[in-house]
Amino acid sequence: MVVVSKNQDVIWREVDGETVLLNPVTGRYFGLNRVACSFWNKVDGKTTLEQIIEQLLEEYEVEREVLSQDIRDLAAALAEYQLLMLQAMP
Repeated sequence: MVVVSKNQDVIWREVDGETVLLNPVTGRYFGLNRVACSFWNKVDGKTTLEQIIEQLLEEYEVEREVLSQDIRDLAAALAEYQLLMLQAMP
């Protein structure tokens, strides 16, 4: 299980269902579409990646495997940009 949390330094702005994230320390930014924005809004530092995927499956009509892979890829990219932190739980 992996718990996801936002980097507290990140600045973000949501406009018309899309979100732009900026890490002011690194200067790196990342744009999120509507589904990715919904993912970002569910990240609270307590909820696991799998739990968030389950929540998204209730919101969107999409195949589990497709959504799961897309969200895992998104989380990895956000972690690479130091916008999100992934912490493995024992």
